[in-house]
Amino acid sequence: MFRGRGGRVSEDVSTTRDELVNAAAHVFARDGYARATVDRVCDLAGVTKGALYGHFTSKAELAVAVVEQDAVELERARERLQWRHADPLQVLVDLGHLVHGGDRVAGRLVYRAPVCDEVAGELVAWWTRTARDLLLSASYRGQLHAGVDLDRAARGVVTSLVGTQLMAQATGSGAEERVAAVWRDWLPRVAPAETVRRLRLTAPRPDRR
Repeated sequence: MFRGRGGRVSEDVSTTRDELVNAAAHVFARDGYARATVDRVCDLAGVTKGALYGHFTSKAELAVAVVEQDAVELERARERLQWRHADPLQVLVDLGHLVHGGDRVAGRLVYRAPVCDEVAGELVAWWTRTARDLLLSASYRGQLHAGVDLDRAARGVVTSLVGTQLMAQATGSGAEERVAAVWRDWLPRVAPAETVRRLRLTAPRPDRR
């Protein structure tokens, strides 16, 4: 819950920074990057401009911080999914839905705000490494076709999912079904039919993420 300007301003530096990042995410989601202003972020966080500039030099830095915070949350989500699922391919499917299937503000910033280009590259690199690690685990469990090139497979599916997300953003709908379609098309290329049949390819329920 965000406090208005009339609320008590936190003196704790880390808390203030977190509040600013959370407020910025809300403003970017509501107004878009181009129309968002630092004044609106300050109003929502309940801090002065001076407090904001003590942490960030510009709106661009705020956008990067939102994307970086999202990357931290995605890593935590991966850990939760791996704890919940024994099957690394199901973790891969669910994480793909989480990264590309929802309406995450960071996902929009990554592809629409040029200031996020560098961190976007880092996020794609993290996702590609994660996909490869999960495919390696699946290979150890005998879930993949023999001879699958793990590096090529990881790059290929991440590229397909990124394209799917861009298409969903351009059309304004259908992200979850598009992601499920990627899994239906791609998984049989790397895994036997009986393995794919055991997987849920649709998006997990919100309480299972």
